[in-house]
Amino acid sequence: MERIKILILEDSKEEAQIVENIVSKHYDVVGVATNYNEAVAFYHLHKPDLAILDIFIEGEREGTRFATYINENRAIPILFLTSAKDKISFTAAKSANPHSYLLKPIDPFGIKFTIELAFEKFVNGVGQLSTKEEAVLKVNEELFIKKKDSLFKISKNDVCYVEVDDKYCHVYTKDAQFLVQKTLKSFAEEFTDIFIQTHRRYLVNRNQIERIDTADYNIILKNKMTVPLSQRHKKEVLEIFTILK
Repeated sequence: MERIKILILEDSKEEAQIVENIVSKHYDVVGVATNYNEAVAFYHLHKPDLAILDIFIEGEREGTRFATYINENRAIPILFLTSAKDKISFTAAKSANPHSYLLKPIDPFGIKFTIELAFEKFVNGVGQLSTKEEAVLKVNEELFIKKKDSLFKISKNDVCYVEVDDKYCHVYTKDAQFLVQKTLKSFAEEFTDIFIQTHRRYLVNRNQIERIDTADYNIILKNKMTVPLSQRHKKEVLEIFTILK
């Protein structure tokens, strides 16, 4: 489990410090680049989840140039940061397909909300993070989970199992537990390659299964957690394993 990683491109030390101070309260700032080449190096070194880019770097639209580079390599959500309000700048920036804009001076609440919206727009999931307190968003093969005022990233492979509780789901990893507003059915549909339903209330990561106790109808995971196996799902679960007789 780790917090969302953010890369900043800003040539003004004062402005960069302001943005970093605000962002680092809830996310991990993995680099503050002051030029295009430095931004490219940080991008490959740290593999950020989101980039906040000033459109103009030393008078040139280097932010737009770097956004294009991101989109052509490993696409991530992009926020453009600018004090420019002219139509030409916005038209040029729009061609790089940003997910939102931030106008200087930065509003601490606004930047947090805009970051959440950027992730939503990136996966066409508007409202999944920004309108809920306990929320989860699938970005590529990872879960971005909102807990209080921060976003945490969890690889799908690190999820041991998911347990439904009314309108919520408990997501269990080896080291942490999260409560999110999402149905068990949604989890099952989004991760059909790795989750298998073992009970009306449980989804289990098939790669985390150590053994199946068919007599007691229990599944023991590699971390020694135990989840139930219902009669209804027994046949489906057993079919994914080679049984030696």
